[in-house]
Amino acid sequence: MRYDQRLELTRRQFLHVGIGGILGLSLEQFLQAEAHAKLSGKRTPKSLIFLFLYGGPSQIDTWDMKPDAPVEYRGEFKPLSPPIPGLYMCEYLPKMASWAKRFSVIRTLHHNNRNHQPAGCRLFTGVDPGSDNAGQLAPKPDDPPALGSLAVKVAPPKRALVPPFVMLPARLHDQGSAFKGQHAGWLGPAYDPLLVEQDPASASFRVEGFSLPGNLTLQQLQRRRELLEQLDPLAKSDPHRAALRQFQKQALDLLLSNQGRSAFDLQAEPDKVRDRYGRNRFGQGCLLARRLIEAGARVVTVSDCTANGHHEWDTHNNNFKRLKDVLLPRLDQAFSALMEDLESRGLLEETVVYVGGEFGRTPRVGQAGFSGAGASKDGRDHYPNCFPGILAGGYVQPGVLYGESDGKAAYPAKDPVRIEDLVATIFAAMGLDPHATVTSLDGRPMPLTHGQPIAALLR
Repeated sequence: MRYDQRLELTRRQFLHVGIGGILGLSLEQFLQAEAHAKLSGKRTPKSLIFLFLYGGPSQIDTWDMKPDAPVEYRGEFKPLSPPIPGLYMCEYLPKMASWAKRFSVIRTLHHNNRNHQPAGCRLFTGVDPGSDNAGQLAPKPDDPPALGSLAVKVAPPKRALVPPFVMLPARLHDQGSAFKGQHAGWLGPAYDPLLVEQDPASASFRVEGFSLPGNLTLQQLQRRRELLEQLDPLAKSDPHRAALRQFQKQALDLLLSNQGRSAFDLQAEPDKVRDRYGRNRFGQGCLLARRLIEAGARVVTVSDCTANGHHEWDTHNNNFKRLKDVLLPRLDQAFSALMEDLESRGLLEETVVYVGGEFGRTPRVGQAGFSGAGASKDGRDHYPNCFPGILAGGYVQPGVLYGESDGKAAYPAKDPVRIEDLVATIFAAMGLDPHATVTSLDGRPMPLTHGQPIAALLR
């Protein structure tokens, strides 16, 4: 049995039984010092909604359009009038563009992983996977933890009506196996996410473990919770057993909370609200993310993926038709609805929102040979050399365009950003010190991140 299967079996069992240059400094050092200064004061930790566009959206067809490039690069789409100077967004993202003054765009993300698994693993953990071979990336207990697991470790929610870290709507796969970054790794299973492997747009959507199992009553569950305090005295001296006991306790606490169970009930939302997000997996996933954040979750990851966890944004073929007809309208609708609700409910200042994929697409249409998958004459291949990401909320400085790509959106021309620096910036935007250390399940001190936060993106 693979490690990821064993972990999920363990979680299901517990859910059913018991129910996450100046002054001698170089410019780089100065910016690092400035970023650190912004974190030196005590800040209230924020939550995170991580919107993952699995497959890799095309940078030149979304948020980094090049209207003056040759047609074989710029493609079929036209840019909107820049919502802020210099930001050329696709004509099929009009609602998203209306929020441009409230979010910031990083245009120069880059790494060297050309395949979905290693690139996704890198984005989800902030750690170089060390290989571009998908077959070498099966999950293991000593893997780097998912970002959500790390955030929960350093900033546990004060109120936990729902699991502190939730991922939906599927475990992400490529080439027949799940990739790293979707569990807690060396932090131990107590910090694993609750994985919701269901379509939240389905009329039968129901999260296992958030209704009472069998014929158990609330009073019987309460007695089980009290017994956990007395069972297994070895748990105090065995960190592995203690972690599992903690997970059981959390599961029972959540089952005993009416508010926790109701957070997953999308039927409680008015039809007009559900329609506004879009009646599809991604749209309803974003709505569920908002409800979970309101109920106290620290991190919610919503992937725009297929029903079985594969890549929706992998546009090797029919790039423009697929973007125009499905992907961009779906993102435009869900993102704008999420931003509207977060702002109107006073949650945007308390919640960081990140939007992006594991890489971008080849700048030239039909460019083949960059990855093993290639591209048809109307498609774009994988491309990690330069791609964008969007940040909003929390301690993010809004309305910033950070970095510049060259005239064909092929390479960073100014201010390149590593994935490690993106992760450090996300944690800083959450009010967490990216230079902090955390302790692994076996007692090792480990760095929270391996990058430097970008001062220009923080307030």
